[in-house]
Amino acid sequence: MRPLTTIELLNVWEAGLQQTLLEKALHLLRVACAAEDISSIASLSVGQRDAHLLQLREWLFGFHLLNKATCPTCAETVEWETSTRDLRLQTPEAVGLQKEFTLERDGFLVRFRLPNSHDLRRAMSQVSYQATPEQLLADCLISVQQQAQEYSFAELPATIVEALNEQMAREDPQADIQMLVNCPGCGQQWEVRFDIVSYLWLEIESWARHILQEVYALARAYGWSEQDILRMSPQRRQLYLDLIGV
Repeated sequence: MRPLTTIELLNVWEAGLQQTLLEKALHLLRVACAAEDISSIASLSVGQRDAHLLQLREWLFGFHLLNKATCPTCAETVEWETSTRDLRLQTPEAVGLQKEFTLERDGFLVRFRLPNSHDLRRAMSQVSYQATPEQLLADCLISVQQQAQEYSFAELPATIVEALNEQMAREDPQADIQMLVNCPGCGQQWEVRFDIVSYLWLEIESWARHILQEVYALARAYGWSEQDILRMSPQRRQLYLDLIGV
């Protein structure tokens, strides 16, 4: 994976205007990882996908994060700062590396993979997943055996399902980042999930509109093409903007 150029990032943002949030994230990583297709990116576990996005965010906008949430008790807006370093729980691995895991409990041998973006896309688009959310977990099973007898997900005891959920969380910790927030107004304490997908895309959205305003100002003042302006470093663009008082 590598950082995107200004032109590449702007193109990804423009394509994202017609995409879902999940598609935007996958397209962004496809370009950064120089992957041949979206499918290989979507096959990353959710935690691995988010680890890649966190790394990309550091390259694009730095380590500092400004977070905001609304207190569920008094509705006060709470803001706090964190670092991407504090949120990194996994190291990004190579795209295309598919892992299998095993769980041995109470005589059961469960082989499974981790949930990925293909699973999330189905869960968001198919009504059956909304009615039975455990279907996503079932889709991640490769095989279940007890004393050489095959079992389906529906036949698993609740203790095995719980153990499977717990092991998946341990194997893919980046997939669910929770922050403990304290409200300075009323003292309420609660957990907020940090979603790098939506956080990063909001930043890209803001950056893209800002860069287009710079392009407009410089093109109007100097008659330069968009491509010429975007190829400049941010420092050089700012110097020219200073000259025209923008």
